[in-house]
Amino acid sequence: MELAASTAADAPAGDRYLLLADISGFTSFLASVEEAHGVDFSEGIPIAYSLLAELLDSVTTGLSPEFALVKLEGDAVFACAAAASLDGEGAGVLDRIATMYAGFLAARTRATPGPEHVCTACPNVAYLDLKVILHRGVCVRQSVGGGSDLLGPAVTVAHRLLKNGIRDRIGYRPYLFVTDAAATGLGVTGVGLAHQEQYPDAAEVRGSILDLRAPLAPLAPVA
Repeated sequence: MELAASTAADAPAGDRYLLLADISGFTSFLASVEEAHGVDFSEGIPIAYSLLAELLDSVTTGLSPEFALVKLEGDAVFACAAAASLDGEGAGVLDRIATMYAGFLAARTRATPGPEHVCTACPNVAYLDLKVILHRGVCVRQSVGGGSDLLGPAVTVAHRLLKNGIRDRIGYRPYLFVTDAAATGLGVTGVGLAHQEQYPDAAEVRGSILDLRAPLAPLAPVA
């Protein structure tokens, strides 16, 4: 389903869908690259850094045009969409996210060095995966330096949700966590495995865990 582009994503303030797509395992991946190559890049920058760029590009491209890029945050993509452009379009949004993930997997396959690559660390890109957070709430676009950023409690909550206990329940699987606020707006309540998180500086956040490979398929916790 082709959804309308988020033409109001740059509005100064309003309800937005906030999406964070984080590459799981990248910190340990870079640590292994540093161990293999050291930190002296005088003989060339390790291929791992260009691999990250390819993976992040696959995510931002895969989310367009429904979600506009806010910024890259290390190994994560922060994107948004005006709520009015996606409200009630849950099936189409979930399909877009699943398609994005398929593109990520294809990019990961292309980026994985072949057996002729002498480094033992860079080929581990094949084990990187994605986790995605989707939230909905009011936020404000604020000028920062020469650019802009989104601010507000909803933005804080979305970022807090990157640190969660989801994989304690489902194992190391790619997942999409849709908060109840986002699910209600999209019209996909009751889909997925119910889950909640509690943070010291935020209220309890309830939502549902979905399989990133097939968001509408049933998802059971690990035994």
